[in-house]
Amino acid sequence: MLIVRKRRYGLLLLIGLLVLCLTACGDKEQQGTPAEISYLNKSETKIVPEVHYLQGTSTKEMIVEVLTLLSAVPNNKELEATLPGGINIVNYAFEGTQVTVALGEKYKELSKTTEVLTRAAIVRSLTSIPEVEYVMLTVNGEPLLDTMGNAVGIMTADMFIDYAGQKNTDSYEQAKVRLYFANETGDKLIAVNRSLAFNMDISNISMERLVVEQLLAGPASDESYPTINPATKLLGITVKDGVCYLNFSKDILTPVNNVTSDVTIYSIVNSLVELSNVNKVEISIEGNKELKFLDKYELTTLYERNLDLVQ
Repeated sequence: MLIVRKRRYGLLLLIGLLVLCLTACGDKEQQGTPAEISYLNKSETKIVPEVHYLQGTSTKEMIVEVLTLLSAVPNNKELEATLPGGINIVNYAFEGTQVTVALGEKYKELSKTTEVLTRAAIVRSLTSIPEVEYVMLTVNGEPLLDTMGNAVGIMTADMFIDYAGQKNTDSYEQAKVRLYFANETGDKLIAVNRSLAFNMDISNISMERLVVEQLLAGPASDESYPTINPATKLLGITVKDGVCYLNFSKDILTPVNNVTSDVTIYSIVNSLVELSNVNKVEISIEGNKELKFLDKYELTTLYERNLDLVQ
């Protein structure tokens, strides 16, 4: 408990010092790492990005600096702080390429549309840091929930690409997907429902890519476990005649924890086949289909749904 308090007070102190520094700098020309910080407009109908130059030299320093900017009132009088007074940042954690931000209870008082915009602004701002790809929010120590009571989970900037510059937030919908992660022993699948806030009609990301990226990012709670090595990159994805063609980096061949090859394969297949336009899945490794996945599964096979592994 003492360590947690020290970290909390240390974070608050660092944020306070950065606020003083940013205020003192004023409108002087800055040098550093450029990052787009997203703020809400006064009417809270859209988010507006502004370029700031981060002075931190490490990723953790830049994360604190971005969180500081999100809590501060911007110089542009047409905009307001993304995290206004009363919504406190309790703590943050950075691991791999993911940032988890712990927010206070006050965050729950935001209206539906304002919360979605705030969420988008936080994610877009933090992922503008070079080493940050994923963001997860918690409120009062619990995962952030959507209006349906489902965990929002891990988010990427692509999920919110349509929020910048949009005037009507009524067009934003919750896209619900079902993902399959591993159980604790790694030999069974656990189905997890997740709601994602984005609009497919005007976003540059497909639902298929979004599903796979959510699998790569991993589960949002301790009740399920990753199925794919997090170093894996999705090199390509297309859908034709009901078949989803995937191309992964060779990192997928390195197992994660004690997850079996069956669980890895069918976490991908089952998650994608939940989409209405996908019936089968074909996987290749860096363009190569003439090999076996973990010496067991032929990659020339078109894989279909397998619910026998679901716990």
